Amino acid sequence: MNRADFLATTAAALAAAGSPAASVSQVAGGKTFIVPFASAPYPHASRANGHMYDKTLYDAATHYSNSNVGIFVPDGFHPQDGAIDAVVHFYGWKHDIKATYDTYRLREQMVASKRNAVLIVPEGPTNAPDSGDGKLELDENGFARFMNDVCTWMQKNGLSSSAKPGKIVLTAHSGGYGGAGGAIKRGGMNANVTDVILFDSAYGYLDEFAAWARGDGKHFLSVFTSDTENGNVALMGLIQGAQPNIYVWLAKDITLERLKTRNATFVLTNDVAHDELLQKYDWYSLFLQSTALAQR
Repeated sequence: MNRADFLATTAAALAAAGSPAASVSQVAGGKTFIVPFASAPYPHASRANGHMYDKTLYDAATHYSNSNVGIFVPDGFHPQDGAIDAVVHFYGWKHDIKATYDTYRLREQMVASKRNAVLIVPEGPTNAPDSGDGKLELDENGFARFMNDVCTWMQKNGLSSSAKPGKIVLTAHSGGYGGAGGAIKRGGMNANVTDVILFDSAYGYLDEFAAWARGDGKHFLSVFTSDTENGNVALMGLIQGAQPNIYVWLAKDITLERLKTRNATFVLTNDVAHDELLQKYDWYSLFLQSTALAQR
C-alpha cells in the first residue's frame, strides 16, 4: 500500500469507528486525523472542578475532558533533515478543533503556504471562555512530552519515517496565548521553536514572549487590533534593544519580504475584526511563509 492509500484508509477507519474524525471534514491537499493523547492539554488538575467565568460554571466533564488533537498532514509532507517540522496552533475562547478548522480555514491555508510541516491543533478548553491550556501551559516539560507523543504516533502510523520533533512554529489567536506562553515558559522545547506568531493574542505572558523573541535566530510576529494594542506596545518596549531591532508596520504596507526579517515584527490593522485576522486575507498562510519552515 502506498502512502496516499494508507492515509485515505486510516482516515476512513477512524470515521467508521465513530471517532470524532467523522465530524471533521477532510479538505483537499492533505489528510486530517483526530487522535486522543494522554499528553494533550486536558483533562488536568487545574480544571478538575471546572472553571467559573462571569457567574457561569463551565464543568469539567463538558469542557475539560477532551484529549483529542487535530493532526493535518499535507500531501507531499516529508521529514526535514531527519525530523518532523510542525505548526502548533492554540485557539481562543469558545472554540474547539472543528470550529477552529472550519472558521479560520487553517488546513486550507497550510496547504496554500506550501510549508513542509504538519499542522497540530490540540483541544484546549472545549467551547469555554478560558485561556488555560492544562498540561501544555502548566506542566514542566509538558509541551515536550506532547510533541514527542505526536511525532511517535506519526512514525508508528506510517506518516513519517522519523519520530524526532524538528522545527516548531507556535501560532496563537486571542485567548490561545495561554498555551503558547506556557509552552515557551516551561514546555521544554524552546530550542526547537523557531517562530512565534500571535494573532491579537498579547494578553499575557508578555515577559516570556519578549525574552524568547530576544533570543538568537528567533522570529516573533504579532498582528493586532485595538483589542491588544496595550499588550503589543508593552511587548515592543520589552523587546526593543539599544539598537533598532523591531519593525512596526500598518497592515496595508506588509509584504512577504518585510515579514521575513528575523527581527521582531508588529503589524497593526484597523479594518480587520479580531475574529477575522487569520482568514479574511489569508494572513495565516502568508505569515507561515515568513517562518523558518522549508517549502514542500
